[in-house]
Amino acid sequence: MVALALALLLGTVPGRSCQGRTDAGETFPTCFDPGTGWVLGTQLRVQDGEEALVMRTGFLFRSARSSGSKADSRWFDSHRLLLTEAWGGEHPGLTFTAYDGLLRRHVEEGAILVSIGRPRRIPFPFDVALAVRAAHLERRTWEGAGWTLETGRVGLLLDPLRTNTEWGWLAVGPAASHALRRAPDGTRNEVSPFTSLLLDAGWETRNGRWALRATGLAGWSFGFDGGAWFRARGEVALEHVVLAVNDAPVFVRLTAAGVLHDAGLFRRDEGMLGVGLAVRPFGER
Repeated sequence: MVALALALLLGTVPGRSCQGRTDAGETFPTCFDPGTGWVLGTQLRVQDGEEALVMRTGFLFRSARSSGSKADSRWFDSHRLLLTEAWGGEHPGLTFTAYDGLLRRHVEEGAILVSIGRPRRIPFPFDVALAVRAAHLERRTWEGAGWTLETGRVGLLLDPLRTNTEWGWLAVGPAASHALRRAPDGTRNEVSPFTSLLLDAGWETRNGRWALRATGLAGWSFGFDGGAWFRARGEVALEHVVLAVNDAPVFVRLTAAGVLHDAGLFRRDEGMLGVGLAVRPFGER
């Protein structure tokens, strides 16, 4: 009984319909996909005691497909394209990400094949995932004539949850990245050669009305001109669909983020809280 009540609350009852019906017999969608659609929204952000209005947009696409190599294997791919955030206030700026994706492979019975000597098959209790980000630009006009560009990042991740749906994941593992910090006095190259730990985790209700995602990165970066430093950043975002306009979900978004030795041209420490509204056309299941 408790399990059934929890399933009803989370919208995860197997076979539950994703269609409602009007008194006239017309149907309408009641389930939404947090990982698909064009996102357009606004948010009030509080950072270091200062408030700012943020505009946010981007394109999301997610797919689930069977692997061609194994019958009991599936790929769950999540792609986020042209993500843009711009804010005003006393410290205006913007961020732009050309591509951010998580490619996760689920196998019903994971295993490692050891081919040294006589081949052996050893059980492997993890799914594997590949996290990729390309061209993440950060521009803060109040810092002067400069910008920060993470040219690329790749993470080789393991997922102990091993869920066979796109609604839950916990991927963690080493990551490598390269970044440029362009200041008036020159450009600095920074690299993290798999010396950082990357986390990408999320959970959603089956109807998609609630979605929680957490991301984090922590580890050491090295400059081409010498020097090494520890940096970390993380963000948690909670979304809840409150209504749908012509089948386009409108949702409330709550966020909390923190940065240690990694924000802007001068690798600042920062903390941020935000609340806002957004719409996601083409986001119904």
